[in-house]
Amino acid sequence: MTGAAPRRLQARGVPPWRSEWLTTHHLGKALRRATAPALAASGNAGGGGLRVLDVGCGQRPWADLFGRAWCIGVDIGTWGSRPDVVATAAALPFAASRFDLVFSSQVLEHMPEPKPVLAECARVLRPAGELVLSVPFYWPLHEEPHDYRRFTPRGLERALDEVGLDLVGIEADCGSLTMVVAAALELLPRRHGLWLLMAPWVLLANGLALLLQRLSRDRRSTLNWVVRARRRAAVPPASSGEAPCS
Repeated sequence: MTGAAPRRLQARGVPPWRSEWLTTHHLGKALRRATAPALAASGNAGGGGLRVLDVGCGQRPWADLFGRAWCIGVDIGTWGSRPDVVATAAALPFAASRFDLVFSSQVLEHMPEPKPVLAECARVLRPAGELVLSVPFYWPLHEEPHDYRRFTPRGLERALDEVGLDLVGIEADCGSLTMVVAAALELLPRRHGLWLLMAPWVLLANGLALLLQRLSRDRRSTLNWVVRARRRAAVPPASSGEAPCS
């Protein structure tokens, strides 16, 4: 949760003539599909009364997913971010079993060790509470030097199991064809004047990617994985030595 110009912290309002649009479009739809069942499971699909923790909240681009839920955002600092609480994801300053839903998007790849972060997410979840998590499979290096890894479904499932979280579902937010187009668009220069000239071509490429993806069921490669997991009745002790607040 550190670094210069972090894309993870930007708002979702990316126009379709920008290369980032493919990622925000597909990731947003997949996160909404994963979050909706957690809201419904609380007994209130609108989110009223639901307690949500947004770990690595950044500029809170996904806040609308939680409806009327009571939501706390956590991040490591306030530069480019709007947290309610400043803390590291590996030592969350909250009591155990406090939240119904823990949400974290595009954070885990920036943590030197993912397991302590997942253990803390499990600890602050109530029994049967849910974690909704997104992580990259393909993404250019970003927020360097704090970009440590990419993830596979089996690796995620194993990491979740080790901290007392059962995998409910994992979804590729897009497929191989979209990933190829997104990778090609990353090669374009970023200078403002050139972007204006290339905007029509980027818009065309984004539209073509949407069309081509509908013709392919291949999801072995993707931009991001979106995970839904559920906390077991008992979880391993928290990895951090800090006493959580009530």
